[in-house]
Amino acid sequence: MIASELISNVVPVLKPEDTCLQALNWMELFRVSHLPMEQGKMYLGLVDDEMIYAHGDLNDRLDVLQIPVEGTFVYENYHIYDVICLAAGSLLSVVPVLDRKNNFVGSITLTDILRHLDTLLCVDQPGGILVLEVNRIDYSLAEVAQIVEYNEARVLSCYVSGNRDSQQLQITLKINTLNVDPILDTFIRYGYTVKNSFVTGEEEQDSLRERYGLLMKYLEL
Repeated sequence: MIASELISNVVPVLKPEDTCLQALNWMELFRVSHLPMEQGKMYLGLVDDEMIYAHGDLNDRLDVLQIPVEGTFVYENYHIYDVICLAAGSLLSVVPVLDRKNNFVGSITLTDILRHLDTLLCVDQPGGILVLEVNRIDYSLAEVAQIVEYNEARVLSCYVSGNRDSQQLQITLKINTLNVDPILDTFIRYGYTVKNSFVTGEEEQDSLRERYGLLMKYLEL
């Protein structure tokens, strides 16, 4: 899943001749704190509300501001992980997308990212969620998958996290079975620590889908 597939042209694009007040009004209307600016097809940077408030005069045009360009966008062939990394690392509510000629293509909002995360992480599929811990040097994705498949199950998604200063890694697995006990027993025999486990059947999954839908509607208000 790449950036060009996540683009939503819901949020407006600012022009240099727009005023600071107009930009703030658009941000409030679309519930974002950033908006891209372009001239023709050329990307001119990402305007944020703090920049405008720091400037002070809301009647001024946007082209009087020092608007950052570097580190504010992704290219259209970037993976969704790169989009999430930029949005989280720079606290962006909108991520501009450019082509390789640095022309503005569109924007990705946090809502757009959330819409696709359920597919990426297989959130909408019933099954078990296992949270494991293992020494960093002992981690092997092949071994993890082998243990799950040995118990006649499949890994739907895998997320690995850990503090850089720690020798431990936490592995979160989504698997396609509700019968997680044999799999947990096997992981324990292989030296993994079981931190937690969750099981979501069809009824629980329907409830999760309903709550996820309500969240999406709230974000669109």
